[in-house]
Amino acid sequence: MSERMVKVNELILQQLGGVINEEVEFPAGALATIVSVSTSPDLHYAQVKLSVFPEDQADYVVHKMNLLAKRLQAALAEKIVLRNLPKLKFVLDKSEDQAEDIERVLDRIKAELGE
Repeated sequence: MSERMVKVNELILQQLGGVINEEVEFPAGALATIVSVSTSPDLHYAQVKLSVFPEDQADYVVHKMNLLAKRLQAALAEKIVLRNLPKLKFVLDKSEDQAEDIERVLDRIKAELGE
């Protein structure tokens, strides 16, 4: 990934965080955090990975964010000047779940090897 794309992703991540704080109201007790932003090289699309707590609210929060994507993109356009501001798509970050699965497998292997 080029240095420019890294900077664009970081800029979108930072500015979108502020926009979400101003524009989105989550259910009581729910917390969403932007984990990463990955923008396509042509700047047409940006995948925004979210971490949501508690987990039982995750599907609702991601769905709500995708419903609000155009509004959030418009608010983001007021803060960032890019030739093409990417269309936002919100997805749930599952890397933590995958890490836990790997840890369980490694623990089971260690137990089988008698370590």
